[in-house]
Amino acid sequence: MNRNSNLGHISASYVNLLFDWLASAHPAVAERMPFARPLAGELNRISVSEWQAMLQWTHEQVQDPAMPLKIAAHVRPANMGLLGYVASCCNNLGEAFARLQQFENLVYSVNALAVTFQNDEIILRWGAERGRPGHWVDSVAIGVLLAFTNHLIAQPVHPRRVQFINPEPVNKVDFDAFFNCPVAFGGKYTEVVWPASLLETPLKSPDHVMRSMLDQQAQLLLKQVKAGDESIAGLQKAIQESVSAGLPSLDEVARRLFMSTRTLQRRLQEQGSSFRDELEQVRVEMARNCIEAGELSLADVANFLGYNDQSAFTHAFKRVTGLSPAKYQRAKRQ
Repeated sequence: MNRNSNLGHISASYVNLLFDWLASAHPAVAERMPFARPLAGELNRISVSEWQAMLQWTHEQVQDPAMPLKIAAHVRPANMGLLGYVASCCNNLGEAFARLQQFENLVYSVNALAVTFQNDEIILRWGAERGRPGHWVDSVAIGVLLAFTNHLIAQPVHPRRVQFINPEPVNKVDFDAFFNCPVAFGGKYTEVVWPASLLETPLKSPDHVMRSMLDQQAQLLLKQVKAGDESIAGLQKAIQESVSAGLPSLDEVARRLFMSTRTLQRRLQEQGSSFRDELEQVRVEMARNCIEAGELSLADVANFLGYNDQSAFTHAFKRVTGLSPAKYQRAKRQ
């Protein structure tokens, strides 16, 4: 295990998937679990080597080669942390996959994800530049990708093919059945291949608390703009939607307003404002709502809102509210 100690980290919410599955499927084994369930929080990460040890111990107890697939099938949006939150903001699977690439490291920081298009296919690929975490870790991860994808949409979808970098296990038939497509092993990469047309698949409306939080947030933004008072109709809503989709740029907001970038800039200048000022106001208001809801750490709020680092988020929040995010959070808790 020590040779893999630098592989990266896994978020607590993701690791809790194992504990949730054991409690449901093997309660007696769950009671003997020698590892502590990690607590949520800003330092909610465990090393990949510890995750390997957890999965290895679990397999020794349950003696089921299909264990990683059964764990993956138990996934819920809450297990995906920030990804579960931002995925519920997306219009379709294309946006959700883009967010996966953007925020994967917050949930599952092992080998980097590369997304490529080839003919009529989209390929999600992981190499081994940081090492090979092994069969259990990889199988849970790719299984979670499929199960979580299907949780987001109304009708189940399946990849065209799946390939693992690891040697073929004794139960290849379980993998073929789970992914409902040809599954290969011993490849140069681990990859999942989807038809490109899948990217247009709309997401169903999630019923979990994080979607409700976004809906409330959007309503609060709209209430702040009285009918007819907004100098550029729909501006705040367009900014909020672009931030939620991970595209907080002038070009994206102009596109959502059906106007050119130059026109939007000119109209903002005419009212003595700038895109940067408007974006900051909306992002800080979104941050307030996220903090008050209490579902995300401050680090995850900063990442979700598109800040380059925690320091930039703190400065912007304090500029608008007069308080740092941490002080604002403590005040709301009190």
